[in-house]
Amino acid sequence: MVEAILGAVVGSLATGLINLVFEKHKDKKECEKTRKDVFEKRPELAIIEFKDYISRPGYGIKKKCDIDLFVAHIAGIDLEGAVSAIYHKEDCNQDEWSCVIYTLKNVGKTDISVLNVISMYKKDTCIFPSMYMEEFVTNGCINYSDCYDRKVRVGETVTLKLCYHQERILAPFLSADMVLGFQDSNGHYWQQPLFAPLDKLYDSYLVKPEEYTRELRNDEAIECFRKPYLW
Repeated sequence: MVEAILGAVVGSLATGLINLVFEKHKDKKECEKTRKDVFEKRPELAIIEFKDYISRPGYGIKKKCDIDLFVAHIAGIDLEGAVSAIYHKEDCNQDEWSCVIYTLKNVGKTDISVLNVISMYKKDTCIFPSMYMEEFVTNGCINYSDCYDRKVRVGETVTLKLCYHQERILAPFLSADMVLGFQDSNGHYWQQPLFAPLDKLYDSYLVKPEEYTRELRNDEAIECFRKPYLW
């Protein structure tokens, strides 16, 4: 009798374990299928036109674009009171600006609800809307992102202009200095490395919401400016 009971218990446990393993395997396959489906339907921006005016200061500066940004080099940091950046005064002289203009098309399979342009070289590069450039520079603002809060549907295009002072244009070497970040219509977050001011854009990849949000903020950078060993 005891042997029969033990056999039944062991058999029940074995069956339960097999079912548990099966369910976990099934869940894993379902998760993998979901991730694959999300990736295959991801939004994806492609450069369909690129205008390079870097060697021609003043050209293209007045052209109207959906996103119009100035890429500012941080000349120094003021740590007195609130941390603020010091910029080159001549950056405000538009006659000395050069620019590149990207026409980006959503060639993916999902609409983009919100598009952010993000600076990744946070130690020395900020970005500002060109029309407010002088105000940002004068106030020593530290800003790493700009939001294009309009939907970019599948097949639609958006134009991006990046302006630089002609004496402070540094092309990225090993890693992208910019990221195009976006939230799709399904609530997923994506990033695409942009090697500005070059005609080079990598594929989009999925990121966690908290990672995405962290890149938009300046608090970590400000802490690093206060404690340079954190960079």
